[in-house]
Amino acid sequence: MASSDKAFEIEIVTPQKQFFSGEVTSVIAPGQDGLFQIMKNHAPLLAALKTGKVRVSIPGGGEKSFVIADGFFEVSNNKAILLTEDIS
Repeated sequence: MASSDKAFEIEIVTPQKQFFSGEVTSVIAPGQDGLFQIMKNHAPLLAALKTGKVRVSIPGGGEKSFVIADGFFEVSNNKAILLTEDIS
């Protein structure tokens, strides 16, 4: 369970490895219909992703950015998983 009052848990996974697992306060991802943002207490969602830049905000002010290939994003009960073919 996330320790920050604004954070939620996420796993970012490729077929080869787990790229990231931990708490984030926000995720901005490239959906098939455009960019979308996820924050704590978001409604359950399953979205197809297209190739593009993902930005995750870390509690305390840090940020990570990376480019993904196509994939899927699922969020439910303040837990999210981003599945992608590749990360660069």
